[in-house]
Amino acid sequence: MLLWILLLKAALCVASGNITRDICKEQICSCNDIEGDLHIDCEKRSFSNLHHLAGPSSQFYHLLLHGNSLSRLFPNEFANFYNAVSLHLENNGLHDIVPGAFLGLQLVKRLHINNNKIRSFKKNTFLGLDDLEYLQADFNLLRDIEPTVFRDLNKLEVLILNDNLISTLPISVFQNVPITHLDLRGNRIKTLPYEGVLEQIPGIAEVLLEDNPWDCNCDLIPLKEWLENIPRNALIGRVICEAPTRLQGNDLNETSEVDLCPSTFEVDSSLAAPPTQQSGPVSTPIRINGAAESPTAASKHKRRSKSRENWQIKTKPTAITTVNLRSEQILNASCPVSCSCRLPESKQGLKVSCEGRNIESLNNLKPKPQNVQELNLRENKIHSVKKNYFNDQKNLILLDLGGNNIRVIENGTFQNLGALRWLYMDKNYLDTLCMEMFLGLQNLEYLSLEYNEIQLVMAGTFNTMPNLRVLFLNNNLLKSLPVDIFNGVSLSRISLHNNYFTFLPVAGVLDQLTSVIQMDLHGNPWECSCNIVAFKQWTEKMGSDVIVSDLKCESPEEFWKKDFRQLRNDLLCPQLFDKSPSASLGRNSTFSADTATRSNSYLEPSRVSISVLVPGLLLVFVTSAFTVVGMLVFILRNRKRSKRRDGNSSASEINSLQTVCDSSYWHNGPYRTDGSHRAFDCASHPLSD
Repeated sequence: MLLWILLLKAALCVASGNITRDICKEQICSCNDIEGDLHIDCEKRSFSNLHHLAGPSSQFYHLLLHGNSLSRLFPNEFANFYNAVSLHLENNGLHDIVPGAFLGLQLVKRLHINNNKIRSFKKNTFLGLDDLEYLQADFNLLRDIEPTVFRDLNKLEVLILNDNLISTLPISVFQNVPITHLDLRGNRIKTLPYEGVLEQIPGIAEVLLEDNPWDCNCDLIPLKEWLENIPRNALIGRVICEAPTRLQGNDLNETSEVDLCPSTFEVDSSLAAPPTQQSGPVSTPIRINGAAESPTAASKHKRRSKSRENWQIKTKPTAITTVNLRSEQILNASCPVSCSCRLPESKQGLKVSCEGRNIESLNNLKPKPQNVQELNLRENKIHSVKKNYFNDQKNLILLDLGGNNIRVIENGTFQNLGALRWLYMDKNYLDTLCMEMFLGLQNLEYLSLEYNEIQLVMAGTFNTMPNLRVLFLNNNLLKSLPVDIFNGVSLSRISLHNNYFTFLPVAGVLDQLTSVIQMDLHGNPWECSCNIVAFKQWTEKMGSDVIVSDLKCESPEEFWKKDFRQLRNDLLCPQLFDKSPSASLGRNSTFSADTATRSNSYLEPSRVSISVLVPGLLLVFVTSAFTVVGMLVFILRNRKRSKRRDGNSSASEINSLQTVCDSSYWHNGPYRTDGSHRAFDCASHPLSD
């Protein structure tokens, strides 16, 4: 009775929340050791709070809580998870983080709160995350960011804020924050000030600013100058002007400061020489090569010198009229008919746009543009690109051939384009890629090949582009990739979605993507069988912050439209787990099989608790022992009984023989030893066994 009372009290304590439950020991979540790191997977467990749960106290771990119902985080929400080193909270419908929610997570280095409904970052939103290095908060509803929200995150290097509703960044928001990677794509930002914002991230190594409505006016000049002074490969993508109308679609890097802010470079009447003491009207000075000349007498030389000094200090361009005239002459001399041309501020090459002009051949560009820095030939009717056309375009940094009918690109076409950084060949009819096609593109960073008919990529195709960082191969007809296809290439983003891959090999292909931070693989007919197990484990290792899409099975039918990352490895490939444990396996393969068995184990049928299993086994053992003892007793008794029966039969025989002997002793007449009837000789046969 006392035992039942104690059990009842314990149950009441658990119900009242006074006892925390270890999510690994009680198998509330899936706890897997992957390459020496403990991953606690609590995906889609309908958790609305974590106050009654706790993580392991003696081991560091990665905590995955995506797909739950943690819509609001209260102070000390993660107090029982103090050994977590990374935290995933994606797709929780999270809209409010009360200051102090992350207290106790002083070991967390990576925080993922993307794909939620967060509207603002308050002053102490990230209080307690002393070691945070990576913050991903993209695809939220973020509008307001308080100036001091990142102030104490003095180890934060990667900040991902793309696809939000941010219109401005507050002054001093990055003070004391060592940002190296900043993603602000897809927001509502029109300008970024240098003072108080950009000047505070001098160590920037990668910045993404695309898909913002940039207002290319005087306020954007500091951003332009900052972009020109950061490392050459730091800017990923382009900053395209949306306003004013006259600059809409222009690349900020190729837009001159005169175009951005014409009013700054107009002649200021306040720079004229001060009036003389002579009576009468004062003549207006005429500016030639920056000097202010006046038709007055030479005696006023001192005043002219002062005027020249002021002019040189307050203005940048000199002889604007002369420069504009020279630029116009260059444009007229080398701009093809039906194309628009512009000379960027750098004066290093033309920006030529021939988009949508029904051009059928590059030879139709007359006159042939010279010293081109950017060439846009999108949406024309070009069928092939000949080898010799770009031989004299050594300064070209951007080439857009997208949206044409290109089927053939001759080998060595780009061999003289060593300065090219962006190449667009999407929406064409290319079917095969080979290394010779891209020879000479050693500085290429961005390659778009999406929406073609590519079926074959030859080995070594991308090896000639060591600086390639962004690659789009989506919406093609690819079924496989050759070994070492990414060898020597440091890709950070790659898109392979909407092809015909049934699986992707890890060895020689995926394991070479050591620098990838984003990969899109959806829309492929994944065959969820043994071949996909290694690929599945690789995607689990990379995590949902890198693999940004779902991976749904196309076959077999039982797994149709299911994300194979949510399926157990033994279901995908029963053959791997039917083999005897004594089979000869190497150490690595044994580890892989063990890892595969435990991966995603939260989907397995309910397991028998060890507290039930041990007594059960003990009961079986005791029952077996009693059975064996009973059988032994039964056998021994049967043996004794058989011996008794044998003894009784022997005694009966002896008595019979004794009777015969006795009868012969009392027989009348002599004992005959001859003849047909012989008497029994008792003396010769002892009466014994």
